[in-house]
Amino acid sequence: MEVFTQSLLDQALALGKLFTKDGKVADYIPELSMQNPHLLGLASYQDGRLLTAGHADIPFTIQSIIKVALYSIVLEHYSMDELRHYVGVQPSAKPFNSVIELELSNKNVPVNPFINAGAIVTVALIHRVYGDRSREVIADRLANLIGRKADYSEKVKASESATAYGNRTLIYLMLSCKILPADLPVEEILDIYFTSCSFLVTCRDLAHFSFVLSNEGKDEDDRPILSRVNAQILRSLMASCGTYDYSGEFALRVGLPAKSGVGGGILTASPDPFGLAVFGPALDKHGNSYAGVRMLEFLSQALNLSIY
Repeated sequence: MEVFTQSLLDQALALGKLFTKDGKVADYIPELSMQNPHLLGLASYQDGRLLTAGHADIPFTIQSIIKVALYSIVLEHYSMDELRHYVGVQPSAKPFNSVIELELSNKNVPVNPFINAGAIVTVALIHRVYGDRSREVIADRLANLIGRKADYSEKVKASESATAYGNRTLIYLMLSCKILPADLPVEEILDIYFTSCSFLVTCRDLAHFSFVLSNEGKDEDDRPILSRVNAQILRSLMASCGTYDYSGEFALRVGLPAKSGVGGGILTASPDPFGLAVFGPALDKHGNSYAGVRMLEFLSQALNLSIY
């Protein structure tokens, strides 16, 4: 592939600015509804060189992108055969917070770990291993993936918790179907989940995260953060499930494994050792950054990044 240049990132940013008006911030979480929809940034990391454009240093909450880190933890403690008893690996045809998706899935097992129901199960599996240390373990894993320790937003966490009627519906439905054990500490699991989604990151951070996923699980100092096999599993799931029910369209437009979050970030991955991430809080109806997708599409075409 060709090399990322500052000129290309600047061109992508200029293009993205034309589309911020076409998206809408996540207003179902009160704190996120106050984001500026015109913020836009991107960052790339290649051959030891970080390039940024726009608002690449503006912190935003990681939201569903954390689900990649969560699943990376359970992969180290459970085999894929064991995990399939709790959460599947199939693409979703419904929105990420859908209750109907859960009811229609095979024996009510969440279809993949990147929808809300699947991520809640993943947190429960982490808690089974680590108990009271779960928050610390998740924070440490994220720190290794982004290259620094991240704080979380108390305001966003509280806002999510206060309005989490859908997530509470999902967890109690899974309890009633015996997907989760009857003695599960529900509020503890939800608190860990809300804390995880509220970590504050930047485009720079996600470019580092992206590089680790693409570099066979190793950081820029060749230090192993993930196993090669687990990095490959995560990239595969990102390709098929990472942008929710938009994943097929995203594959056509961009052609990279990716994971989006309603905070506006999109984390990408590749079989080639580079990092690439974008940020734009104005979302499409699927929960992906509208302008962010267009910036990634431009860069993918300019640099022939598609893995397909």
